[in-house]
Amino acid sequence: MAYYKIADCITSYTPIYPLLEKQMAAYRIETSKKPDITLSITRAFCEQKQRENPHLTAEQCEYIFAGSEFYKKLILHGGFFLHASAVEVDQRAYLFSARSGTGKSTHTKLWQKYFGADRALIINDDKPAIKIEDHRCMVYGTPFSGKTDENLNRCAPLQGICMIERGKENKIWRIEVGEAIPLLFQQTLLPKNQSVIDKLFSMIDTVLRQVPIYRMQCTISEEAAMLAYETMRGEEQ
Repeated sequence: MAYYKIADCITSYTPIYPLLEKQMAAYRIETSKKPDITLSITRAFCEQKQRENPHLTAEQCEYIFAGSEFYKKLILHGGFFLHASAVEVDQRAYLFSARSGTGKSTHTKLWQKYFGADRALIINDDKPAIKIEDHRCMVYGTPFSGKTDENLNRCAPLQGICMIERGKENKIWRIEVGEAIPLLFQQTLLPKNQSVIDKLFSMIDTVLRQVPIYRMQCTISEEAAMLAYETMRGEEQ
C-alpha cells in the first residue's frame, strides 16, 4: 500500500493505472502513521465502470472515481472540493469558478501571463480542496485536476472566490451571502448522507463568513487578470 498526503490528509491507496499514479506522485510520502483516508477502488470496479461508460478508458474511470471517493471522505476531515481554477500569488490563493466551458482556466492562465509563471502558481485547475483549519480557510492542491495535469502539492490561505462569466468589458463586484450561496452550491457535489451534508453546509457557511465572494464579467485579456487581482487582493479575511 502506498501513502500520500493530500489536503493534509494521509491517504492510503495503490494506483492501478499510470494516469493516476502519475497524478499522485508529487503527493507520495513515507509514513508509519495511520491513514486518515483509505481509497477502495479496484481494477474490477474500474473495468465495470468502463463498460458502463464506453467513452472512458478504465484508467480514466479510476481517476474520476478515486477523486469522487476522496472527496466524499475529505468532508469528514474538514474539507471539500470546489469546481474552480485556483491560482496562488504572493502566498494567497484566488479561486475562479464558472460553468464548464466559460473560461475559468483561461482566466488563471492570464494571471500567469501577467505575473509570470514563477509568481502565479496554478494550485489546481479543476478541483482544489478548501479546508477549514484553525478557523481559517485554506486552499490545497489535489491530484484530481480534471482534464489537465495542472496541480501542485502546496497550500495557501484563501483570499477570495470569483464567479466569472464572459463579457464585452471587464467589471468585477463583490456579492452578498444570499447571492453567493446558490453559486457555490452549483460548483460542488452534494453528498447523500444527511450528516455529511450538514458538515459540508457548516464548512460553506464558514467560507461565506470569512471569504469575499465576487462576480466578474470579463474578456480574455491581461487587463481582466489585473482588475481581478487588484480588486480581490484588497480585501482582508
